[in-house]
Amino acid sequence: MKRILTPIALLLVLALAVSACGVTATSDAARVNGASVTIAQLNQTIHDATSSAPFDCLLSSQSAVAGAGVHQTYSAKFVAQQLGLLVQQEVLNREVARLHLASTPLATQLAEGQLASGLTGATGSSCSSTGATVLAALSPTYRNLLLGLQRDQDLLSAYVEGGTLTPAGVAAFAAAHPSVADQACVSVILVAKRATALSLEARLRTGSSFSALAKANSLDATTAANGGAVGCDYPGQFAGALATVIGSIGLNQPSAPSLFNSQYVIVEVTQRQAGSSSGAGLALVSAAANAEIALVNAAGHADSVWINSTYGTWSTTGGQNQVVSPAGPLNTLVLNPASLTPTGDTYK
Repeated sequence: MKRILTPIALLLVLALAVSACGVTATSDAARVNGASVTIAQLNQTIHDATSSAPFDCLLSSQSAVAGAGVHQTYSAKFVAQQLGLLVQQEVLNREVARLHLASTPLATQLAEGQLASGLTGATGSSCSSTGATVLAALSPTYRNLLLGLQRDQDLLSAYVEGGTLTPAGVAAFAAAHPSVADQACVSVILVAKRATALSLEARLRTGSSFSALAKANSLDATTAANGGAVGCDYPGQFAGALATVIGSIGLNQPSAPSLFNSQYVIVEVTQRQAGSSSGAGLALVSAAANAEIALVNAAGHADSVWINSTYGTWSTTGGQNQVVSPAGPLNTLVLNPASLTPTGDTYK
């Protein structure tokens, strides 16, 4: 789901793989430094995730959730994601406490915005609810789980970058990094061949109008009609290499052609304007996203993590902490405990 977390995309990156093979006589699904993640917690988390129709739609559009049989079952891959969130919660909580990081209203605001963005269905998807609607429809417990995960990741990202998620902290970051913290108003010219792009760049550098050349040559009909204007946003919200280009060029100066979706794009920034605290905060946490993941992975190496053999084994190799499921089909079916026991046991 910054990451979820792209709010779903990011949480799925952090989710750990488990499977349903073997039996261990214990009430725990996992333990992190002696702190238990109980099977009852896992059951409740599964119930909370699937009881929200909008969220269940998003999950099902990515991979199987429900199985079939005499009793209702769940895909082991889905169970993996839910156990992974609970284990990751323990890892993140421990690291945040170790570094004496405190939540702030701005951190909560950022997490809510990131989750709402990440929970929005893809264009053309059958899941039509907005991300904000999906988030609001979750049970309070499950919503707080997702918000807490995103917030802790953001607090750690800000820490790695040397900042804090407070108004004063993000203002200091914005003042020191205007190229990423300010909004940029961007225009583009998109062409098929590099030679064409180089020819247009040469004309722009000798005084030709960007707007006129965009209208006459750009293959992006929507922006071409507006003289190439895409709109204004934070550099990090633009796709691919555009974010780096936008952050590095001066005002009204054409960029060198960049490869973009098998075509070539020339970019011009026509204006930069101060963003909001939340926008600067998002730029702050985005700047250190990779370093934050490395920090959490290092914490996972140091932590003592035990996984019930029913669900797999703990691995800290391959650049990501995860539970490796026993050999077998990814969608091995796991009994739905609720069937046996009462519920509760473009350019941008």
